[in-house]
Amino acid sequence: MSTQNTFMIDKMEKPGDRLLYAIKNSEMTQKKFAGLIGMSPNGLNSIVKGKKRLSRTLALATELITGVRAEWILSNEFPVDLDPISKIEPWDRMVLEFYRPNDMNLFERVFGEIDQQTSPFRNSIDPEIAWTRKQNDQYQELIGEAKKLLQFFTQLDTDEGQGPFRYGLMILHGKFSEEELGNSEAAVYTDSKFMVNLESINVIRGELQDLINNPNRKGD
Repeated sequence: MSTQNTFMIDKMEKPGDRLLYAIKNSEMTQKKFAGLIGMSPNGLNSIVKGKKRLSRTLALATELITGVRAEWILSNEFPVDLDPISKIEPWDRMVLEFYRPNDMNLFERVFGEIDQQTSPFRNSIDPEIAWTRKQNDQYQELIGEAKKLLQFFTQLDTDEGQGPFRYGLMILHGKFSEEELGNSEAAVYTDSKFMVNLESINVIRGELQDLINNPNRKGD
């Protein structure tokens, strides 16, 4: 967003002004936008001019079409634009992050990322950050158990195992909220009988994070 656009946005005090910004920023005329949402051009113009109230339904339709947030249009609540990545499936976001569409490649990349995150603690000779032998042993046990749990899913038929495998790998990745995971396609295709296994992976992810966040301060 340019400095000039930022200045203009700061001056938009009325919902109609912000609605007009969303329309123009998408390189549309009011007439074309009105046609897209099934409204007469005159009716839309009345809202833009502030003669009629801008409804939440219209703001949400504008958000869907233009990518400008409904909350900003209605109440000037920043940010202005939606984060396009937030609407992408968690698994697809992980694929985009690693640029690896194959499930097993992603398996290797996720564990490789954890290896990189923990390397400064596992391999350091600095007693201020180096893990104790006990912490290193705990790390190896956690990684071994996580791989065992995930590899169990790979031994199942694809229809049954792919959902929980992806679900578990996304948990271990550690970058998605419980809500995102629960609403993902992987969750839809995961039988409830595997939830115990997935909860174990969730516990492992938590213990790994504790190790990363709380490195040894006294040395071995």
